[in-house]
Amino acid sequence: MRLKVKFLKWFAGVPVAMLNLKTAQRLGIHSRDRISIRTLGKNPKELSTVVGLVEGIVGKNQIALSSEVRSLMDLRRGQFVEVSLARAPKSLEYIKAKLDGKRLTQQELDTILKDLVSNSLSEAEVALFVSAMYKQGMNFKEIIALIKSMLHSGEKLNLRNKVIVDKHCVGGVAGNRTTPIVVSICASAGLVMPKNSSRAITSAAGTADVVEVLANVEFTKAQLEKLVRKVGACLVWEGPIGIVPADSKIIRIERVLGIDPKSQLLASIMSKKLAVGSNYILIDIPYGRGAKIERKNEALSLKREFEKLARYFKVRIKVVLTDGSQPIGNGVGPVLEMMDVLSVLDPSKKGPKDLEEKALFLAGEILEMAGKAKKGKGKELARDLLSSGKAFKKFKQIIEAQGGKIKRLAPAKFHTRILSKKKGEITHIDNRKINFLARIVGCPLDKDAGLFIHHHVGEKVEKGEPLLTFYAQTPSRLKEVMKFYKKQKPILIQKAKRN
Repeated sequence: MRLKVKFLKWFAGVPVAMLNLKTAQRLGIHSRDRISIRTLGKNPKELSTVVGLVEGIVGKNQIALSSEVRSLMDLRRGQFVEVSLARAPKSLEYIKAKLDGKRLTQQELDTILKDLVSNSLSEAEVALFVSAMYKQGMNFKEIIALIKSMLHSGEKLNLRNKVIVDKHCVGGVAGNRTTPIVVSICASAGLVMPKNSSRAITSAAGTADVVEVLANVEFTKAQLEKLVRKVGACLVWEGPIGIVPADSKIIRIERVLGIDPKSQLLASIMSKKLAVGSNYILIDIPYGRGAKIERKNEALSLKREFEKLARYFKVRIKVVLTDGSQPIGNGVGPVLEMMDVLSVLDPSKKGPKDLEEKALFLAGEILEMAGKAKKGKGKELARDLLSSGKAFKKFKQIIEAQGGKIKRLAPAKFHTRILSKKKGEITHIDNRKINFLARIVGCPLDKDAGLFIHHHVGEKVEKGEPLLTFYAQTPSRLKEVMKFYKKQKPILIQKAKRN
């Protein structure tokens, strides 16, 4: 049926359409069915999406489309399109087979990701695919195929540099915003480092969420290439670039589900590094109580898998295991984490020592791997670049190139403190619970929301001293977080022994 396009001021986050109830009945379409929208003319564009049914808003000869559909199909107001009921894609059969434990082939994964990128799969069906990976896992052959499918789903950067470096942390540690510091140090040493990062999945903030506090993080492939050629590095969100778009869509569903399958984690990281042309890659795997990866043997197993993948794709990789048993830095949440980053980068300020030392260690490893420093001298060079202000100067260049500027930051105006009820020593701060509490106060969407950690593991506290300060945009958020804090008990204190 031919219908006239109508646009509503409607940002659904995903491509969505609306039909008049009577029009849907004529087409045999029910609410939440998948429909095919096809443009008319010589070179038609086609998109599948889910449909909602309404009365009154949409006329009988109209189809209302979200802004996402308009953008993807480059539609004009009043344009006619052909609308029909779409059949379930073949990829859904493969997803169900995976859920039953079948090993997927390259062709089957190519089909799944192609349908995923073209929106032929609904969010529920993508969630089924994520759940299948989480439940059944993937063997090495499947992970290789998944990486190749992800690379085929998007574009690749063409920077024409012999040495392109990158780093990635598998996540799970609250705070831990080392990336902007590491990128600034390495780029100030002359290394090319196009860092494209994801937004938060299960944490309070991702690198892109944090950098967005100061600068734009959304660029096209052409803009990104120009940016990197200009300043030698970037700190951007991977979503709009067109690089591995399948991964971005999967991550969005993972965020809703709160799960991060190991096979998807491996494929996600490797595909993004390969897509930007990285040939020297540092992987940080934090492990410890309360982290995403708790046991050392799990971390070592993941390390071996990354190394095996690197050999297959012929890139140099170094995987380091770091302490993930407690948060790093003081701030948790986009603004608070950027405040930590600036205090470390600016030589005139004193930032969190744990964040500084970890960033120096990681930067040192990259400088050695890429031949900028002799073995054992990387951290020393990194410290010189940081203390001299060269890294801060490079960070400013990156931020300015991304349309931003360094400015004074402050957390949300509503706040409340958690005070210690006893004198003693802090023996544990749970990363998962800290991230959970930060999300309750509004992270990562509310940039200035979050929490400040006043003391770390091993430090002694007096009764009545502050342990945490929560920041939120509304008092109701603070009330909510206080309820959960009492249940969660994220900080353990060993009562001081009497002499």
